[in-house]
Amino acid sequence: MTPALRVVLLTCCATALAGAQDIRIYSEFERFDPFGNPVPQDRDLVPREILSPAMPRNGHLSVHVVITAPQGTNYFLYAGTNPPGILNVQIYREHFERCGADSYCPDWLTPQPSPTFGAIPELVRDFSRPAMANQTTRSYLFDIQSRPDTPPRRVRVEALMKVGTWYVAPMEVRIEAPVVPAVAEKHLAEDIAAVDQPASDTARLQLLRYLGGLPPEFPPRLLRVRDFIQRNAAEDMLLARSLQRPPNAPFRPFPELNLLFWWPLAYPGVGPEWYLRVRDLLNRFEG
Repeated sequence: MTPALRVVLLTCCATALAGAQDIRIYSEFERFDPFGNPVPQDRDLVPREILSPAMPRNGHLSVHVVITAPQGTNYFLYAGTNPPGILNVQIYREHFERCGADSYCPDWLTPQPSPTFGAIPELVRDFSRPAMANQTTRSYLFDIQSRPDTPPRRVRVEALMKVGTWYVAPMEVRIEAPVVPAVAEKHLAEDIAAVDQPASDTARLQLLRYLGGLPPEFPPRLLRVRDFIQRNAAEDMLLARSLQRPPNAPFRPFPELNLLFWWPLAYPGVGPEWYLRVRDLLNRFEG
């Protein structure tokens, strides 16, 4: 082999290895297994691109950050915002649990600093068993919070991975006018779907409570991905209740806000991320 050919081959190999490393952002309703595949319950032919998600003030936005890389990869994961100080971003490591005979779902969470160190493959949650064979993917939950007094604006949020070089997954979070009401006393109850059901089924439980005239239920603890989905949906329903006409009000501010007849509920087969359309409806109203 000539020296020139050796250089070309080494360059191609380095490029291939670099291309195998990836970081992407997905909605809270699309979970990924340790091998880079969406779990079957959440698989959508056309998942929503999380490029410019909206969120209300005094509320939360949660997204999955999925890292794929060859085995033996070590990396650092950062959360960045620009401008800084407007949104609070907490990183949680997602631990995989069995959710079927041959499937793993990310569920239990542990908070992480920014930056946090990671490696592929990883040890399982109890650290007593060996790493999962053939693992190529790890996932994290980025939980983003806005204050009630934040003016509506856009803030760049980035998930950054350092593996010799930088890989960036950016999004532009739109802080909208609606404000999630503060409540003196929240109804606390574990109200989540089973881990082997679609992630959106947990949000559906809070939507059905709203349609039945019941107050939303907040999780007693934030320990699992499903707890965060329940909390976020409960905040959505608090917002929906605040936008409805008070019993003795002379007019209804937003007559379009009728979730009972809105098509994602009537036709829940539109895809695993159908609930995002409910959230779109709520966030477009002026507070």
